[in-house]
Amino acid sequence: MESSVESMFRASDRLYVDESKARGYFVVATASGVGPVSASEKMLRSLLKPGQRRIHFKSERDSRRREILARMNELDVRVAVWVAKGLPDREARPLCLTSLTQEAVRGRAAQLFIERDDSIMQIDRRLIAGVLRQNRSSELQYRHVAPHECPLLWVSDAVAWCYSSGGDWLRRTEQLVEARVIRL
Repeated sequence: MESSVESMFRASDRLYVDESKARGYFVVATASGVGPVSASEKMLRSLLKPGQRRIHFKSERDSRRREILARMNELDVRVAVWVAKGLPDREARPLCLTSLTQEAVRGRAAQLFIERDDSIMQIDRRLIAGVLRQNRSSELQYRHVAPHECPLLWVSDAVAWCYSSGGDWLRRTEQLVEARVIRL
């Protein structure tokens, strides 16, 4: 596993987590300090089309994806990507989520918001609780949320889609992700 000595997350960060299962397993965490969250959410909500409750990258046209990514690159956020290839989802997700949670504990992040998928919520909760017990941490709060509740989940969704799509889409995420990619 590749990882930096310094944590990619900061004390009191809020982390917004989503994944893509196409062409590998990509778990993405968008980190924001508490202060910028409201402004970031407001800007992201301004990108919604009439009748849209959320941005779901796979449902957007390429021209709109480029516009959305350009605006996301203006946000005061940091994005990290966990990549697991060649593994079934049932192995890749726990591997990525465990590594992400360990990094969140190490960086003393405050909150973890995970896009809700009712079919795996219990598994996620047990896994995260186990990592917290193992690290003797009770400070990281976590919950599963619907994507329309937390617009910063849309950034994770967009970056996950870009990583699974590859090509020029990866280049368009460089400013957000920088070198924070962990290959498992």
